[in-house]
Amino acid sequence: MELKKYKLGDIAEIYISSIDKKSKEGEQSVRLCNFVDIYHNWAITKDLVPNFMIASATDNNIKRFSLKKGYVAFTKDSETRDDIGIPAYIADDLENTVLGYHCALAKPNADILSGKYLNAFLHSDYIKKYFELNATGSGMRYTLSTETLNNIPILAPSLEMQEFIGNIFSDIDRKICLNRQINDNLRASRAQSQTQFELCRGAAVNADVSPHLPWLDRSLKGATTRLVAWLNLQFEYHFEYNLPLLV
Repeated sequence: MELKKYKLGDIAEIYISSIDKKSKEGEQSVRLCNFVDIYHNWAITKDLVPNFMIASATDNNIKRFSLKKGYVAFTKDSETRDDIGIPAYIADDLENTVLGYHCALAKPNADILSGKYLNAFLHSDYIKKYFELNATGSGMRYTLSTETLNNIPILAPSLEMQEFIGNIFSDIDRKICLNRQINDNLRASRAQSQTQFELCRGAAVNADVSPHLPWLDRSLKGATTRLVAWLNLQFEYHFEYNLPLLV
């Protein structure tokens, strides 16, 4: 299978956000997707939006940094070199939601690059090492420059194969999110049951009234780790030995 090499800036528009957490008079109220939201999620979905803080932004910034399905956001600043450039796929069109400060937004050319695949690719060890070597700064603050972001080396198979690879990771992430929701609901149900029992009997319930599924969460995360390792191996073989991507 043929792999084509690009620079990210040649196949995607890249913008660095300057929208801070303040609400300013004369600007439009928005939901702000912050650094920590990107850092802790494989994908940003509409279900997360109600948890985003409220800030404000100019019309121009809203136009430039609104989060649309297919985009990829990533952190561009960090306290250490080896923890920078963490990406997240924008899985839905997010109404009145913009990307916050310390982050960058990539808008892929949909004819060449899949956002899902780009997100997976940016998680690879190859790109992590690129970010680590090219981050500038010292002490407690490192950053990725516009030039560094535009020059990110991208290896891309056909769009069909990109979607195939990207969908595998996205499906696993959805299952992880579903499992977390199940666990949250079970914990809430348990707490409610304990409260009701205490009100009726005046005593605490020590028994676990609902099952917890940490094993499933670990299993799914393990599957993601194995897939990332597979992707790393393919990129390493291609760059070191010029071998094709194996599927």
